[in-house]
Amino acid sequence: MFLLLFLFIYVISPITSSVVADRDNKCSGNEFTCRDGACIDLSSLCDGRQNCDDGSDEAVCDGRTSDLNFAWNTVSSRARRQATCQKNQWQCSDGTCIGFDGKCDGVVDCPDGSDETHPLCRSSRCQSNWFRCTYGACVDGSAPCNGIKECADNSDELLPRCRNNTDVVAGQFKCENGEMISSASLCDGVTDCSDGSDETVRACAGNTCYSYLFQCAYGACVDQGSDCNGKQECADGSDESPELCNKSGVDVKPLPPNNNNNNNTPRPSTPQVGNCILPEYPENGQWVAPNERFASPGKSYKQIYLQYSCNIGYQLQGAADVTCIDGQFIQEIPKCVRLCHINRHASIDYYCYSANGVDGRRPCNDYEPQGTIARPQCKVNYYYYYGGDPQPMTCSAGGWSDYPICSPECGRVTPQGDTLIINGQKAKKGELPWHAGIYKKTTTPYMQICGGSIVRPDVILSAAHCFWDDDTGKQPARNYAVGVGKLYRAWNDKGDKNPQKADVKSIEIPETFQGITSSYAQDIAVVKLSLSFTYEPHIAPVCLDFDESFDNREITRKGAKGKVAGWGLIAEDGNPSPTLQVVELPIIPYGDCNVLAPEDFRRYLTYDKICAGYIDKGTAVCHGDSGGGLVLPALERSIERYYLRGVVSTSPRSEDHSCNSRTLSTFTRILSHASFIKRFI
Repeated sequence: MFLLLFLFIYVISPITSSVVADRDNKCSGNEFTCRDGACIDLSSLCDGRQNCDDGSDEAVCDGRTSDLNFAWNTVSSRARRQATCQKNQWQCSDGTCIGFDGKCDGVVDCPDGSDETHPLCRSSRCQSNWFRCTYGACVDGSAPCNGIKECADNSDELLPRCRNNTDVVAGQFKCENGEMISSASLCDGVTDCSDGSDETVRACAGNTCYSYLFQCAYGACVDQGSDCNGKQECADGSDESPELCNKSGVDVKPLPPNNNNNNNTPRPSTPQVGNCILPEYPENGQWVAPNERFASPGKSYKQIYLQYSCNIGYQLQGAADVTCIDGQFIQEIPKCVRLCHINRHASIDYYCYSANGVDGRRPCNDYEPQGTIARPQCKVNYYYYYGGDPQPMTCSAGGWSDYPICSPECGRVTPQGDTLIINGQKAKKGELPWHAGIYKKTTTPYMQICGGSIVRPDVILSAAHCFWDDDTGKQPARNYAVGVGKLYRAWNDKGDKNPQKADVKSIEIPETFQGITSSYAQDIAVVKLSLSFTYEPHIAPVCLDFDESFDNREITRKGAKGKVAGWGLIAEDGNPSPTLQVVELPIIPYGDCNVLAPEDFRRYLTYDKICAGYIDKGTAVCHGDSGGGLVLPALERSIERYYLRGVVSTSPRSEDHSCNSRTLSTFTRILSHASFIKRFI
């Protein structure tokens, strides 16, 4: 009996050794590796027929070869595992068999949960329309925030968007205990919140790491090479987990014993010797060998599989997956080519086409590959100065051939609809859609005191003296409100259709403005609102242009006239107009104005003023018109647009201190304060 057992061990030992001793072979656990590298089913071993070309599957049966000798307990346990599960099954750590497609699918199928672990699933490649769980499993793209737990770690339901809020505000992350930390410290592997809430699946779900970083099981990103370096760099220790670092005996290739090494630090497996020499990392990119943890450029293998990726701003040119067998790379080595980044301008929508036109029109991505053609299109309420839409942009050498900008639609009158001025004409709705009424909130109801012009959705240009008291100086912004799209002076007049209103947030006036003391020089104000107006046909901005030659040409043009709107007095001794009035006034050369103006008024003809009006027609601006815009038309590509040239400032009074309708008025010239205005809009 003893002799029979001895013979049994002698014959079987080499067989089982050959089953598992293939340190670097490509055969699966249910296959036997022939000496020439071929793979045959384990059931064909020692069946009396030569299945390996070199006969090694039968040679081991009679002890004619003994290439490798591993411990019997390791061999026998692996042989038992190989015999347990079928080819289309995957074996859990506890020996249970599940369907091969049951691992890393978000559902725990193994009793011990070993089919849904970070070490097993972290290298999974999910389809573009799937959702990737934080630990690496791939689930249906509809999983996020559907109220059903479809990831084993529940990361599909812990995303910030599932809570309809964000934990990061103004660069600060709010810990669950109320502490605030810098968002730069969020999900970096180091616990900064005292309750640890900055390093959890809830905080880091949906986090995406660069390809050259290591992603912890809960989603944090730490340095490349952090895995199994003997130092815990993930808050949950997942970078040093026994399964990840081959310390648990799960699917671990046996290593030769080393009696001089008593620690548990994993060592690289013996490198293959072959003709597949690993290439250098691509410029601006990297590759990984999922099946060879210690692979690096210059090492050689019999066969190897590489996955390529590029840094942000670059894209692979070629296949991402590359395989080499016996020195022959099946696919060409890809390159990382620079992408063109679109610096999106708020005035433009970008639509892209591939160079060959196959893809058709689509919204452009932030990064586009070489050869892409982008067709910029002005957004609603914007226009292109040269007419039509901007010319196409082409991506070449990492840059675009052009970066056009559209201008806000401005200065267009739209008087269709409904049908300050002494002897002015009633304004039609949309005739001067940029006109704004300035109201004082210290009375009930609010009182209209001045006018202004819309230049941005949340910015009005007006006169500084509208917000000034010669005794106390600039008045607080909280005292004022603005109404636009109004034909009627009263703040809440029911005749107005769809007006818009806003409180004043801030008022900017030149530091040297001193009211009457400085003869109303620098009488300009930039009024910022608490909210932005929505542009509509009857609410739109006036054009601004700070080109000196353009401004001078229009102002000095013979017969030039400008329009002004307001709710000022409609007679010299009358009351303010209940409806908006519009008047057209001729521009008077500065020298002529100085001669025609009353002597005691000439001190107000400061360097920054435009003079306009009549001296014999009885048409002028008056109380309540201050701050309103003086606008002049200009043809631009056959389209008439109105440009803001001045702001109503001062005019002489009659002897009884009422309005003088037979004199000239001054307007603060916009061009004289270009730098001041630009600073605040």
